[in-house]
Amino acid sequence: MFKVTFKNTGMAVDVENGAELKTVTKDNQWPVAYGCEDGMCGTCMVKVVEGGANLSPMDEKEKGTLEAMGMDTGTYRLCCQCRVNGDCTIEQ
Repeated sequence: MFKVTFKNTGMAVDVENGAELKTVTKDNQWPVAYGCEDGMCGTCMVKVVEGGANLSPMDEKEKGTLEAMGMDTGTYRLCCQCRVNGDCTIEQ
């Protein structure tokens, strides 16, 4: 089990290895907006405060969306594209 923490509220939840970050945020009613849920619109972008290396690698679609938004610094991820592979902290 891994821990995902939502910095905005301090709430943390235990998740299984490979859990979709999208599902974690929705199941816990964290205030993350979703549009297309396919990595194209960018509405579910969050800042990864800690544990960025513990999220699944970025695919080309997610990289392209973040680049188009000017947020391709490695600090931001799209929840709809991430899987949790270790402890991490995110904020909106």
